[in-house]
Amino acid sequence: MEGIGEIYNSDLGMSLNLVNLKNVIHKPLSGEWGDGEGETNILRTTNFRNDGKIDLTEVVKRNIDKKKIIQKQLLYGDTIIEKSGGSPNQPVGRVVYFDQNDGVFLCNNFTSVIRPKSEINNRYLFWFLFNNHLTQNTLKYQNKTTGIINLQLERYIEELKIPLPPLPIQKRIAEILDAADTLKRKDQELLKKYDELAQAIFIDMFGDIMLNEHTFEVVKFGNVCDELFLGLTSKVDYVNKGGFPLIRATDINKGILSFENVKYISDEQHRKLTARRITKRGDVLISKSGSLGTCAIVDSDNEFSTYESIFTVRTKSNLFNNIFLVSLVRNPSFQERLIGGKVGAGVSHLNLNMLRDFEFPLPPIELQEKYGEISINIEKQIDVTKVNNISSENIFNTLIQKAFNGELVNQ
Repeated sequence: MEGIGEIYNSDLGMSLNLVNLKNVIHKPLSGEWGDGEGETNILRTTNFRNDGKIDLTEVVKRNIDKKKIIQKQLLYGDTIIEKSGGSPNQPVGRVVYFDQNDGVFLCNNFTSVIRPKSEINNRYLFWFLFNNHLTQNTLKYQNKTTGIINLQLERYIEELKIPLPPLPIQKRIAEILDAADTLKRKDQELLKKYDELAQAIFIDMFGDIMLNEHTFEVVKFGNVCDELFLGLTSKVDYVNKGGFPLIRATDINKGILSFENVKYISDEQHRKLTARRITKRGDVLISKSGSLGTCAIVDSDNEFSTYESIFTVRTKSNLFNNIFLVSLVRNPSFQERLIGGKVGAGVSHLNLNMLRDFEFPLPPIELQEKYGEISINIEKQIDVTKVNNISSENIFNTLIQKAFNGELVNQ
């Protein structure tokens, strides 16, 4: 990507001309909420995406006084800052860039508009404020009242200093960050497309599985499994060192079994649990805590125990392909029929007997295996894209840090 190589030249750099942020922006515009439903688009913090983009799928329309619209209408290139919101894991102070040319938009009273003066590039300003939130610099400007986290915007604007190179340099820095951000987004979008492709192939090969459009044989889940059991139900005592991993629902994410944050139990507890029930390579783990559909195929020979929130499924290999099983359990039609409720809802009421007796159409093993081969090829492409995505995210994070400490481009 053009511009990326510039950061690796140790000779590059610029002298930092730090100025008070308040001197290069107009007085922040407070938001409006109006007095009922109307025709004016109002952006809320629910329209903020964490990547700095605005989500326009659910924009409310309110009745706003014409004078307020004239005073506070958003202009292309404005930055909108969150001044009330946040959470324990996400500081207040997120920003989004307003890039709309059509329609009348204002922001609500939980946000404010940051509008640049002529001496600062609007994208450069946006990325500076974005980086301040990214690095959690807004933490020291937030306070909590009546359960709401607020940004002390006036003090934030007053105290914050921004490096201000000449406008051509600002523009070049913004262009580099925009290009790096685009690269990162393309990788993220490609991952999403691969996931959509896998779902589309499943529907193409098997139709709406529970409607049984292809008249597959209907079977009971328990009859196509050699083993089906829940994990440890008794109280467990975790150990700090040694012992065996105890896999919980939180250790299964998007088809991957992770040992990164796993808890450990004693050898004694593990032996009691696995005296009759041993999880093996190739088994499928299905979570029933949090949401049904979180699955993983065991790809490790390491011994571990499972918690009561997890079903271990060992299928009959001549009847069931495990890759197909994972896609089946994640299928919305399958989930709705099994739990009789909203897809993704908690399924603490689901028990072994319900799962054993559940009837569903089972395609021929040859068709399942063909689907499995296609899925493996897609997964290989996903793995490559994930590596690229990590790389593009690292590039972006490196660039945005260098952008505001004088290391990105020559003056």
